Amino acid sequence: MVFPSFVCLIADMNLSLRPAEKNEMAVSESLSRTNMAGYRSSRGLVWDAERFRSSWDEFENLAIVHGSQCCGFIRLLPEGGALAIRDVQVTPEFQRKGIGSWAIAQVKQMAAARGYGAVQLRVYPENPAMALYAKLGFSVERVEGAVVHMRCYI
Repeated sequence: MVFPSFVCLIADMNLSLRPAEKNEMAVSESLSRTNMAGYRSSRGLVWDAERFRSSWDEFENLAIVHGSQCCGFIRLLPEGGALAIRDVQVTPEFQRKGIGSWAIAQVKQMAAARGYGAVQLRVYPENPAMALYAKLGFSVERVEGAVVHMRCYI
């Protein structure tokens, strides 16, 4: 299956994914905690550091790398016949440059190569990324509480 190219606004687009190293867990946790703080606080949710740390060994954690610099993380987990994106975070200085779209396109290719029929994710409805996910081919499967479950069939 051929996936469309996604525009990345970084001129040299020297992007890659690599397994995140154990010593990057704290950086990934901090990035996720910071980027998601507004969504959590609006729901009265408190960050659960232990939950994040225990999930590190369960998830496939990938670093998004620009050149030699880590600029984000994407965390994956097989769920019900799909490859689930459980977390995707890009550092603030690299946001809105197409890197998240690029990373999701890579996950779609990985999922297809591994024999999955879909990629799925969860998002808060007010998160602007929800519109991006729709542009990338994800559709709403269901809404549970304050979380939208989206899926892209590949």
